[in-house]
Amino acid sequence: MTPPRQNASAGGGCISRRGTGRSAMADPVYDPVAGLFNLAMALVLVVIVLVISRRFELRLEREITVASVRAIVQLLIVVLVIAAVFTTDNLLLVLIVLIGMAVVAAHTSATRVKSGTGGMAVTLPAIGVGSGTGMGILILLGVVPLEPEFIIPVGSMTIGGSMIECSLSLDRFAGEMRAHAAEVETALCLGATPGEAAAPYARESVRASLIPSIDRLRTLGIVVLPGTMAGMIIAGIDPFWAAEYQLVIMFLLLSAGLLTSIIAVHAAERAASRENTI
Repeated sequence: MTPPRQNASAGGGCISRRGTGRSAMADPVYDPVAGLFNLAMALVLVVIVLVISRRFELRLEREITVASVRAIVQLLIVVLVIAAVFTTDNLLLVLIVLIGMAVVAAHTSATRVKSGTGGMAVTLPAIGVGSGTGMGILILLGVVPLEPEFIIPVGSMTIGGSMIECSLSLDRFAGEMRAHAAEVETALCLGATPGEAAAPYARESVRASLIPSIDRLRTLGIVVLPGTMAGMIIAGIDPFWAAEYQLVIMFLLLSAGLLTSIIAVHAAERAASRENTI
């Protein structure tokens, strides 16, 4: 899945290195002063959200403020880390970065979902295996080049998507088990195993978690241009290559999300069975 690069020779991959659609466009030069000014102007939107939250008594002001500040600080730190990794071109550092992302994603998912779903003992393996399997297959097939500038961005998108799927599936599973506690208990009394009693609600949880991904795939390019494709087009990449790149990302997110949801719900069911909450 090698995106086009300016002044690069032809090569293999899902998207070959054949230059950009606007080869005459000069390489952009980052202006930190202009960048900070634009960021400050964009923060006006956050202020508007805070005003609306206070006006309608949503009580989200603190959470939004903290999240915004964290986003700025975290992105600045990540940029510094990624720049250092790109400079060294060390795949071990790339792996450490991705593991760190997976740990943070697992912690975020574990704190977001309801109690009784196993915590990070469930979310970390689910996110790690789900995202790692999809990435590993594409790397082995040669779709994703084994280079830091490709592995880190694609890996981060995959881990982030798996985190969302994990949170959605576990939250839905916990809700389904509470709502159908009587049916589960009846099935257990009739001789069903915990896995058999929870199976219908586990399947429904996985299905529900995939709805956003399927809807995004179904409306891809019609409702909105996805971020990856939009960014590449803005950077001057040929739209056809950008679309090809985006489709690979979407298929990767779908497969990784499905695997993550299945692993998470199955592990949560086993954790609930061990704790006698099912």
